[in-house]
Amino acid sequence: MNFKWLQYAGLAVLLMLCHAAFGQDTGASLLGVVHDGGGAAIGGATVEAANTATGAHTAATANGKGEYSLLNLQPGTYTLTVSSPGFSRYEQKGIRLDLNQHASQDAVLNVGQVQQTVSVDADVSGLDTVSSQVSDEVNGTSLRRLPLNARNPYQLVTLVPGFAGSTGDDYNSNSFSINGTRQGYTDVLVDGSPAGFPTVNGNSGIGVFPSIDAIGEYRVLAQNYAAEYGRTAGGIVNVVFKSGANQFHGTLFEFIRNSDLDANDYFSNLNKKPLPSFRRNQFGGVLTGPILRDRTFFLLSTELLRQNAFQSVTATVPTVAQRSGDFSETFGANGKLITIYNPFTTRANPSGGYIRDAFAGNIIPTNLMSGVASKAIAYYPLPNVTGNAITNANNYFANGSTITQTTAWDVRIDHVLNQKQKIFGRYSNRYYGSAPNPLFPAADAVAEGLINGEDYARGFTFGHTLTLNEKALIDTRLGFSRTLYNYANTSLGFQASTLGLPDTLDQAGGTPTFPVFSPAGYTGLGNNGNRHNAFMTYSLLSSLTYVRGAHTFKIGFDGRLIRVNDHESADASGNFSFGTNFTQGPDPNTASANTGSGIASMLLGIGTGDLIQAYKNDASQSYYLAEFLQDDWRITHKLTLNLGVRYDLDTPRTERYNRTNFFDPNVASPLSNQFAGTRGGLVFVGVNGQSRHQYNMDTNNVAPRFGFAYAATPTTVVHGGAAIVYGPSAQAAAGTVGPYGFRVQNTWVSSLDGITPYNTLDNPFPTGFQAPPGAAAGVLTGVGGQIEGAIRNTPTPYAEQWDLDVQQTITRDTTFELAYVANRARKQQQSREGGIDFDQLPVADLALGSHLNDSIANPFFVTITTGSLAAATTSRGQLLKQFPQYSSVLPLFLAGGNTQYDALQLRLNKRFNQGLQVQASYVWARNFDNGTTHQDSFNPMADFAVSSQDVRNRFVASYIYELPVGRGHAFGSHMSYWEDFIAGGWQVNGITTLQGGTPLQISASNTLSSLNFQTLYANTNFQNASLSGDIHKRLNKYFNTADFSQPAVFTLGNGPAYYNNLRAPGLDSTDLSLFKEVQAIERLRVQFRAEMFNAFNHVQFGSPDTKVTDASFGQITSQANSPRQIQFGLKLLF
Repeated sequence: MNFKWLQYAGLAVLLMLCHAAFGQDTGASLLGVVHDGGGAAIGGATVEAANTATGAHTAATANGKGEYSLLNLQPGTYTLTVSSPGFSRYEQKGIRLDLNQHASQDAVLNVGQVQQTVSVDADVSGLDTVSSQVSDEVNGTSLRRLPLNARNPYQLVTLVPGFAGSTGDDYNSNSFSINGTRQGYTDVLVDGSPAGFPTVNGNSGIGVFPSIDAIGEYRVLAQNYAAEYGRTAGGIVNVVFKSGANQFHGTLFEFIRNSDLDANDYFSNLNKKPLPSFRRNQFGGVLTGPILRDRTFFLLSTELLRQNAFQSVTATVPTVAQRSGDFSETFGANGKLITIYNPFTTRANPSGGYIRDAFAGNIIPTNLMSGVASKAIAYYPLPNVTGNAITNANNYFANGSTITQTTAWDVRIDHVLNQKQKIFGRYSNRYYGSAPNPLFPAADAVAEGLINGEDYARGFTFGHTLTLNEKALIDTRLGFSRTLYNYANTSLGFQASTLGLPDTLDQAGGTPTFPVFSPAGYTGLGNNGNRHNAFMTYSLLSSLTYVRGAHTFKIGFDGRLIRVNDHESADASGNFSFGTNFTQGPDPNTASANTGSGIASMLLGIGTGDLIQAYKNDASQSYYLAEFLQDDWRITHKLTLNLGVRYDLDTPRTERYNRTNFFDPNVASPLSNQFAGTRGGLVFVGVNGQSRHQYNMDTNNVAPRFGFAYAATPTTVVHGGAAIVYGPSAQAAAGTVGPYGFRVQNTWVSSLDGITPYNTLDNPFPTGFQAPPGAAAGVLTGVGGQIEGAIRNTPTPYAEQWDLDVQQTITRDTTFELAYVANRARKQQQSREGGIDFDQLPVADLALGSHLNDSIANPFFVTITTGSLAAATTSRGQLLKQFPQYSSVLPLFLAGGNTQYDALQLRLNKRFNQGLQVQASYVWARNFDNGTTHQDSFNPMADFAVSSQDVRNRFVASYIYELPVGRGHAFGSHMSYWEDFIAGGWQVNGITTLQGGTPLQISASNTLSSLNFQTLYANTNFQNASLSGDIHKRLNKYFNTADFSQPAVFTLGNGPAYYNNLRAPGLDSTDLSLFKEVQAIERLRVQFRAEMFNAFNHVQFGSPDTKVTDASFGQITSQANSPRQIQFGLKLLF
């Protein structure tokens, strides 16, 4: 398809709509019918809504059926007046309109004189009679009073029924899920513009973090939202900054937290380790007001954070004896000596299989030790504490700290051009910096591999609203956001040759750093990472809203240009891992808890690893184009239908210099001349007649929406609906775009069969390094090693959703809601960079057993000059793989993930009234999916089971309570100033969360990794392994470990991906805040706050060790939640 034509077509649509702008509608609307006491419609009545904060008036005239519509009202509190000749004037005060709310309010006019006014107090229950969307609004009272650690506004998503996952840290994580979709599929809008961005690995980040005190409206759209919303299959977090008003308002705040009042975690107390010191100071202010009264308003906001988090770290480092090759005092957890076997003695066993010899005295001779390994191990600090009495683990202790700084500011200007036109602009700027201090002694710090990180986020949104008449308006948004990552390695410039590695490694990867050494069971050395990334989104929307009779139509166009510039290095000086497999025995294919050592394998210089040249260096972009039509049809005053359709198109990404490709499993390979049936390879874009686009475009993305709201009685409303929604496509711009050919991954071929040494660490890449060939090698690119590639036909992920709920008014300010919510997500990202390997050995061939290791003639010898296939012989298993010319074939952003979510959701919402607000929800849910990492890459649906993020039971309650004591309250309403100063103005607020644990996966030692099996599940006897009783007494045996075992060699485990009846510990947490507010002078209030997070210090124990071969299998050694933390705050409000 001609994409230039597509761009021009999109531009034409914009021109027809007369505006160029982006964003989702952030206003509200008020619809209703004017009639007399007998129910007869009153046509021609004048209807007016006045915003009590800004004084803005919006007027309309009722049609012949008495119907009126007030469109694009700024969220806030309104007074509605209705008048008509011959009737008394109707006035209703206190109508609260929230973000995206489409409210209904009928007016009854009584016959009388116009001068008479009938006043009615608004109903504050929140009963929704016109919309079917499943959503939750977080009002301003909750925003500014509920305790939020680090003042992260996105933590409020945890209050939403159907939430799972984590809101991450306080600056850029979008790792949560709503109603069962996978993490990262939730969109975030700020002032109608997208605030999210695609990260380099296909996840999603958040670039705009409004200060809590700068937020005007906050709503989470969970399901069945209007057609104007798209590119999300997991809900929308919609945030709007405050607008200024005719009066100046402001807030100055400072929050201080330090460890002097915090509790220590459970295991530190158990091991008598002191609480690390922590200091945080978070301060800033918000000011709003008029520039020109009734015309121009402003908001200024700034927030800064200065934090020093001290930390104590326990690590396992090699002992003096182990550094010299002496393992005669190295014991397993069972007290038995860990025997070290000599991999250089590996040979065929006359009885079948293979065998190797143990080292005499369990001591490695000096002449067999790697010179590189000996120098690298010297960078380990010496043990400085007594480790485990048996294993000597955790024998090093150090104190360190991480300094974190954030500086953010925002400015928003709102301006009324005339009665028909309004504009606004908002600019946000945020800096985040993090710098860890070393835990190793100064002389060894270069080997620690620390990263200094800096993030710069900027966002701009411009909005324009044109009211054509009282029935039609055009709403526009234009947005731009840019997030920049700079992550610098503290060992940058270190020369690998210092350790004795060949000097060709010094510059091979382009950014020399201390190499990575990762011996199993020990703390690793080094970190190869460096990163410079820029993520940009240009966003555009234009929509026309038109009211015709009982119909409210909205038609519009939504477009985004997404760009990702990614420059990263990884494994630039080598990444070397050392497992126990090369030093286990006597059968090298059999894992055992009492044979083999990672540090012994390192000393011998036998492991696995690679060195990557030009890891990531790309500039990709893609377009998102959508058109939508929505019709909200109020059939009767009781029944409203919400009908919509949207067409979504995520265009395939392109790379600025065509530095990308895709994997074609069926393309003819020249290597079929050497080995019959060889096929598959990388196909490069922009050459040999190929399009510049990495994927075939998915054009089949029509998304219908249907919903209804039926007011069965004045106090009961039934909502329901069904929708298809499309999420962000894996085809869009991202940092991982298929770099092979422009990246060279040089594999350390330490063995040709996985058990016998070949090239050692002292010269891991004897054939040297070659410059990346680009597209020159065609389908022969990367042969002999691992490749990654996009899959040409990758569809857009989507979800089929439906729901039914009943909303009931209990009291004037309280509603209860009972809902059934279902979600069937399809074609979700199953694999981003791993989890599935197309070059896995077919399961049926495992029946060959140890013969898979047989050495046979290599048909690719001479033709392939790098990697394990550069030798004259190879293993039988290698040639039985689907693509024997590669060591591994990893698909990028593979689509195929399926999720099945069903939930019963109960909500109680008591709006703030008479000093009390309560919002509570309980969710009973089931969530199944087929995971992301699979035991058999060719049968992912075999892993369809309970999801790793399945939360069966979850209860969340937030509450705000002003004690009824003091001036203006039930008790002490006539107190003196000083009496009120002491006794009045107190309030207690909190959030309580009770949640069941998530399912566990029991894994085994992956003895099939050399055959490209990505994971191996443990065998089970299918008994219920869960144990009952006090968890404190089960920390060393959380479940019955005897029910699981390591699968036999060359077999898969028979266990499921996750166990429904075996779950991690659940959560019981309460965050509390205690306020004292004092009226200092007429317009100045002072607020003192004490906030406690996990106030009752309930421990949520971490997941147990779930690897069946680990010495700590079944043991819980960590705390998942934070112990109690206390912070104090001071606010000045005027």
